Amino acid sequence: MKDKRLEEQFKGYFEGVDIPELPNNIVADAKKSAKRRDTRLPRFAKIASIAASFVLVFAVAAVLIARTDFSVVQPEGGNQTGSAGAPPTASTYNNTALLDPVDKDAYDISADDDNYKSLKFLKTLAYKPNAEVETLQTYNFKDSGEIAHVKAEVTIISGVRYDATVYVEFAEETFDDVKDYSDGAKGTYRGLSYRLTRETAENGEPVNKLFVEKDGVKYYFNIQSSDENSYIKCLELLLKN
Repeated sequence: MKDKRLEEQFKGYFEGVDIPELPNNIVADAKKSAKRRDTRLPRFAKIASIAASFVLVFAVAAVLIARTDFSVVQPEGGNQTGSAGAPPTASTYNNTALLDPVDKDAYDISADDDNYKSLKFLKTLAYKPNAEVETLQTYNFKDSGEIAHVKAEVTIISGVRYDATVYVEFAEETFDDVKDYSDGAKGTYRGLSYRLTRETAENGEPVNKLFVEKDGVKYYFNIQSSDENSYIKCLELLLKN
């Protein structure tokens, strides 16, 4: 039950008390103080977070640098020049000062020639009705007279046209014009290992640059044809040789 007498007494008490209104400047100062606290705390937290991230990055970088071995390991033996780990530079020769070119005829390749076995496929092509050995030259070293390599321009028509520049090399060194052929991708065809580089001619036709070493003789073929796998024709020639 409500005590009516107490209720009336307290009601009269609160009605008789005047609560003064706060001055505007005090309220404004309080609002400004609250705003400053609201904006500064998040900003401080962001700065602290960024600083902690930088400290972590520098700490990780220091660990990685401490663990890194900056020493360069040189390849054992061989040519030590050039970049680390690079293969030794092959000994090469050119045809301007060292070689003496001599024009030949593919029909004249004779079994009496010491190099007949290696050149027999060129004579075979010369007699084929669908092939032609357009030019044939031997290049001999001027100082010794020994043969360095044979170069031939060959055309074969077999479904499509095959235009090939062929080098048969007998020298231990490598002719400058074909020194990059041995850098091609490795492959094997019917037991014959080879290196192949694929390129594209200016007219858009595929070009196959083929390198094969067989019986101590090096063969290089540069074949341009619409046949993307024209190098197989050359491999088959060598297998029949």
